[in-house]
Amino acid sequence: MAKKNDQAKEYIWGKRKSKKWVIIIIVAVVAIIGILSYVIFGLNLNKDTKATPGTISNSQQALTRRALDGVYVPHDQANHHPVAVMIENLVSSRPPSGLSKANLVYEALAEGGITRFMALYSGEMVTIPEIGPVRSARSYYLDWALEFGALYVHVGGSPQSFTDIKKYDVFDLNQFYNAQYFWRDSERPAPHNLYTSGELLAYALRDNEAAETGDYTSWQFKDEAKLSERPAGEKNIIIDFSSFNYKVEYKYDREKNDYLRYQAGEIHKDKDESEIRAKNVVVQKVKTYLIDQERLGMETMAEGEALIFRDGQVIEGRWEKKSREERTFFYDQGGDEIEFNAGVTWIEIVPTDRDIVYD
Repeated sequence: MAKKNDQAKEYIWGKRKSKKWVIIIIVAVVAIIGILSYVIFGLNLNKDTKATPGTISNSQQALTRRALDGVYVPHDQANHHPVAVMIENLVSSRPPSGLSKANLVYEALAEGGITRFMALYSGEMVTIPEIGPVRSARSYYLDWALEFGALYVHVGGSPQSFTDIKKYDVFDLNQFYNAQYFWRDSERPAPHNLYTSGELLAYALRDNEAAETGDYTSWQFKDEAKLSERPAGEKNIIIDFSSFNYKVEYKYDREKNDYLRYQAGEIHKDKDESEIRAKNVVVQKVKTYLIDQERLGMETMAEGEALIFRDGQVIEGRWEKKSREERTFFYDQGGDEIEFNAGVTWIEIVPTDRDIVYD
């Protein structure tokens, strides 16, 4: 009886061992088939996948040029609703905060020879801890903000700007009525101490039920010139807005293929010491006049001369803006639309009588 039981146990054990090996072999075969399928079909799939215009492919997902600055980003980050913030440039308000993080910046005269910035943000705006000092609105800046349908962020403004904000239904965020999205820095004197942040502006977009995406026509963008195609030697741009304190210079960096901005003879930096750099610098000559004894007006819906600096070279061209809500486009002398390098662009708005010095 004992012998029978032992034989039975050996039989059962042998069956189990056989079954175990069968399972191991099946698993191995399935794994090999899976690997071969990935190699054969996966590689073919990657090979046959074509990026749509304005996109590139990587191993994870397709990337698309961001509408505001042409930088390649994941598709769901390509066109966040833009925000335009008025930032002060009075000597006593320096240094600014968050200006180096803007995707696009307009600089123009306000009054008394002082310039002011309108900085546009999209994409990673929410990560910017401080933006400012925030200052007042001017009517011609509204015409540029309307090109993007941007949330226009400011504190107060000129009488003409208040009229135009209502008249043209500007998507407006005035600190006078929306203090919850701003704060005052007690370590700086008023009125040069008003700040906001990317996070607060994201809340403002949400609370005002802004569309998730922007609704505007993007400029054309290109891949930047290779190092061997970039010019050697110093390439500088000098813009005299008024006094030395508002003298602007850009110095071309061949290695980085961008322009380092100087103001009043020093490298222009944010409060956190971040240098302000641009991939493209545009000098746009605009007819400028006095609205009253103090405030300026500009003919923004017109056309005129423009200088476009990119890749260490200058293109002599022109600009055109056909209507208040239409984009300002830039063209070369042959009438072709300018293709910008992906990255930050600074638009320097200067009166038509200003001479620009450049190499």
